[in-house]
Amino acid sequence: MLSGKFVNLRDIETKDAKFVLSLRCDEKKSRYLHKTEFDIKAQIAYIERYKKLDNEYYFIIENKSGEPIGTYRIYDLRKDSFCIGSWLMKGGVSSEEMLEGDYLVRKFGFDNLKFNKMHFDVRKDNKKVIRYHKMMGAKVIGETELDYLFECTKEDYLKHIKRFLV
Repeated sequence: MLSGKFVNLRDIETKDAKFVLSLRCDEKKSRYLHKTEFDIKAQIAYIERYKKLDNEYYFIIENKSGEPIGTYRIYDLRKDSFCIGSWLMKGGVSSEEMLEGDYLVRKFGFDNLKFNKMHFDVRKDNKKVIRYHKMMGAKVIGETELDYLFECTKEDYLKHIKRFLV
């Protein structure tokens, strides 16, 4: 478990299947993600498969009361970079909880996994998230028909996050 001032990160468990689906099947929250059917058994099977992997990390973001408020993944580990994705937050979370959840996941990738770079993609229509990632030091390095492809170094991220950490 990783602990911050506002949130904790913990590894996903099968008991989280319903929570994950509540976010991934919410039309507004998941409009920029791959579609997911609300199937508890399939989600539990997915989590069980994930638990056997040694090259992915699927986190539940919890508030300080232990209530799940979000999800975040690290996957597609490469020689010099990790990928972030599946970042979804429950409605009504504070900006501090959202920001710290992101910070802790990136910190895990940079410090625990020892990567110096991360990569990820964002749907071109997802303007708010694109703006956020650029504020955090990410740079567009390519694009597909649907997505912008981003990269961010540890150095650039740490330089930009300082403005937001209190």
